[in-house]
Amino acid sequence: MKKFFRLGIVLLLVLGSVALVFAEIRETQRERGGPDLKNVHDRVLCVDGFKVFQTIVFGFVKDGGAAVSNIQLMEERNGNLVPVRCTE
Repeated sequence: MKKFFRLGIVLLLVLGSVALVFAEIRETQRERGGPDLKNVHDRVLCVDGFKVFQTIVFGFVKDGGAAVSNIQLMEERNGNLVPVRCTE
């Protein structure tokens, strides 16, 4: 029983890592912040055919560093919420 459990864990790790290797990420839009937000960078990325809004804030703490936020964009279609697909 333990062998099957271990085999299952190994298969999940291998299959999960294979899926990550084939992810396609490309930038579709980019816009820099205004004078008050000079360290904030917003952009829309295309990840595996779906749009993701990304915000990066540099100098988030005293010693430097950065904060990154990724949000998958969604839209309403026929009363259902579905992910936005890249058109390019």
